[in-house]
Amino acid sequence: MSTPLITPPLMLYDLPEAAVYATFMLGAAALAALACRAIAPLLNLPDNKTHVDMALRTTAAVVSALTLTLAFCAIQARTQQAEAQRVVAEEVAAIGGMGRQAVRLGAEGVSLHAGLVGYVRSIIAAEFPDMALNGRNAETQRLAEALEHAGYVTAAGLTDVMAQDLLQNLEQLDTAREERLRHAEDALPGAFWTLIRLLMLLLLATGALYPPKPHVLLMLAIQAAGVAALVAFVFLMDRPFRGQIAVSSAPYQAMLVNLTHRAEVASAVRRGLLAAQPPQPSSDTARLAADDPAPVTP
Repeated sequence: MSTPLITPPLMLYDLPEAAVYATFMLGAAALAALACRAIAPLLNLPDNKTHVDMALRTTAAVVSALTLTLAFCAIQARTQQAEAQRVVAEEVAAIGGMGRQAVRLGAEGVSLHAGLVGYVRSIIAAEFPDMALNGRNAETQRLAEALEHAGYVTAAGLTDVMAQDLLQNLEQLDTAREERLRHAEDALPGAFWTLIRLLMLLLLATGALYPPKPHVLLMLAIQAAGVAALVAFVFLMDRPFRGQIAVSSAPYQAMLVNLTHRAEVASAVRRGLLAAQPPQPSSDTARLAADDPAPVTP
């Protein structure tokens, strides 16, 4: 785990995306102008073309190093986010497989299906929003254990093949959840943020090499704000399960709707409210079938 000295300010993840960009850009612009205005007069450096050219070269070198570092961090963060999306998709697929099997079991799978629905609701409402901060949710864990117990009870009354499939689905569901919880705290290593901060400090320090004139202060502020926007972009992508562009719980919500609808249809069929019959062919289907040539008899 990273120490608080090298991690970014985590409270900013709760702000809107525009507020994060504004915070980084305005802060960097103000610091760049302040560094030039406060430190440059103390150094009393010459104000000539040769000195300004050297200052520009120094600033360009620092900006290039910082830009390359941010590009690499952005690629790493995007890779982490793609991995988080894969983990969520695998867990949703495992939930869907368990739900389909519970419906196929008929009356024997009703309690199993109800436990699965309650478990998914707990993921959406309790565990998923806070797992990046608090990890495993106690109530969701209790429902997961209850679902596992219901699965074993149901498997005891099934044939060997069906019981094996059910237990395998339970294992896949548990493995998918554990993998999601393991990735919940994913973030860029603290060493990356240490390097970014050091390069930002060097960029601000180069402002002291310029004469503190109004147009120079404005130039330094705009330059620092542009680089800070890239830092804010990496910050927003840093943790795949936090912030405004984090991985969404929408797949779980869609699966919950699917599970609920499937259970309602299966219950209606069992009560005889719906006839489990294939749909009748439409008039177009009948007309197209009539146009087909008759089979040739030998």
